[in-house]
Amino acid sequence: MSRKAMCKAILILAALIGCSAWAQDITGSIVGTVKDPTGAVVSNATVILTNTDTGVIVRSLKTDSGGSYSAPLLPIGHYSVTVEAPGFKKSVQERIELNVNDKLTINASLQVGGREEDVIVEANPLQVDLQSATATGTITGLEIRELALNTRNYEQLVTLLPGVSSSQTTDQLYVGAFAPIGTNVVSFSINGARTSENNWTIDGFDNVDRGSNLTLLSFPSVDAIEEFKVVRGAYDPQFGRGGGAQVNVVTRSGTNTFHGGAYEFFRNDWLNANNFFNKHFSDPTKVVPRPVLRYNDFGWTFGGPVDLPHVYDGHNRTFFFFSEEFRRTITYANPTINVPTAAERQGTFAHTVCIKFNTNGTCAQTGTQIAAGSMSPVATEYLKDIFSGLPLPNDAVDPHVAHLAINSIFNYREEALKVDHVFGPRLTVSGKYLHDSIPTTEPFGIFNGTANNAGLPGVTSTSTNSPGHQYSGRVTSTLTPTLLLEGGYGYSYGAIVSDVTGIATAAGSPDVKVPLLFTPTSNRIPSIAFGTGGPTGFGVTGPYRDLIPTTPSLAP
Repeated sequence: MSRKAMCKAILILAALIGCSAWAQDITGSIVGTVKDPTGAVVSNATVILTNTDTGVIVRSLKTDSGGSYSAPLLPIGHYSVTVEAPGFKKSVQERIELNVNDKLTINASLQVGGREEDVIVEANPLQVDLQSATATGTITGLEIRELALNTRNYEQLVTLLPGVSSSQTTDQLYVGAFAPIGTNVVSFSINGARTSENNWTIDGFDNVDRGSNLTLLSFPSVDAIEEFKVVRGAYDPQFGRGGGAQVNVVTRSGTNTFHGGAYEFFRNDWLNANNFFNKHFSDPTKVVPRPVLRYNDFGWTFGGPVDLPHVYDGHNRTFFFFSEEFRRTITYANPTINVPTAAERQGTFAHTVCIKFNTNGTCAQTGTQIAAGSMSPVATEYLKDIFSGLPLPNDAVDPHVAHLAINSIFNYREEALKVDHVFGPRLTVSGKYLHDSIPTTEPFGIFNGTANNAGLPGVTSTSTNSPGHQYSGRVTSTLTPTLLLEGGYGYSYGAIVSDVTGIATAAGSPDVKVPLLFTPTSNRIPSIAFGTGGPTGFGVTGPYRDLIPTTPSLAP
């Protein structure tokens, strides 16, 4: 690179720094000291670090006058460290596993002899970090893929680490902003910090909704993750944006050989028993059937060198990894709601109620029948468009309770593509494309869960999508043996887009014309709430728009 071109690159880098947030490092480092059999340091020895996953020589350098060497910004993976010096046998240390943010110390003790003689040492699988006091925990890709995860969400494995507690109230943590029934948020407290104080990243780039700090933007497939590390305290200055933990996910890269796989996980109501209380009725017509369940999670992965016969041979140079996952989930629940009886919907009550009010709101007359034409026009409108279509009570004891069988749809599709290219020991580049689409339906409405007085199926029902995207690229250049440059740029995006599909809209309830002090701008009718013991009201929470483009991140 010419001096002029380098100056332009530095200016562009400075401009990006001015408008971007810093990303986190997703590499590791290896340092060490080379000594002879007497313990004296060996200067000017050649140290070669080879990534054995790809067969690429990542770094070649010399020891300094103190016999030390330092190799920062190494891609994670498995390494061998080869040391050569005149008058000594070649030293080779193999099977060195370098995880994200690791700072390994690999010393070498050379033996007198010829270079053609090799001394091969297999590294200790348990490496001790001698360079920092940071409290960390690493979950490897093998553990992520092989440990049982009932919803195949890598977040669940965070609880395996010390100092982590979860406030989650269910045993299933789904991907996306919404669970099949209810709302899904990150619920981990690490080292006593609040659940909103953790910083989540993918390949070093931001992955948190900065509005609440409780939902994530993208959810890499379990089969697309190389590993993730949780830094729990005493972390380096590069980490920030949270007083709790730093959770850094690193996605998989291709290797020098082709590897792939396909999978499917499923659940079905035919494998389940019915709930005892669903069958506890003397009247067989009131028995609630076994809730239907359809859960299918399937996908495939493939990676290796980019090899185009007779066109391009990417062995030892260009590598790719692709992952695609689909989820098709339909879950049923059996909540209850309080609804008016058929007689009450016509104005006839079993007990005395107030049937006429004074202008100041006090009761003027009581009885058990509201005369025709005496009802409030607004009440008549809601009875006609909303409450007339609700199911009738079907409880064996309470005359106002209706047992429901509702379903929610929770689908998911994700594609992830990562490409790495090695120009040589001095220059490597990588790029990643990650795209999530998570369409869901909420029978009671977005944010309403299944609690009474929150919503009514078919009335406040919503349809939601929570897409997440991340695009990133990195460049690592060894300009001189003592000068390295790493640059990267990433863009993260997430959103929650929800619309009302029930009849609580102007078009779905055309007769509801409530006089308001303002002109409504949302496509929905006013919500209704009743006092204690009354029917279930409803709160219309859609339409809802939460568009979350994060600040583009720069990796220094």
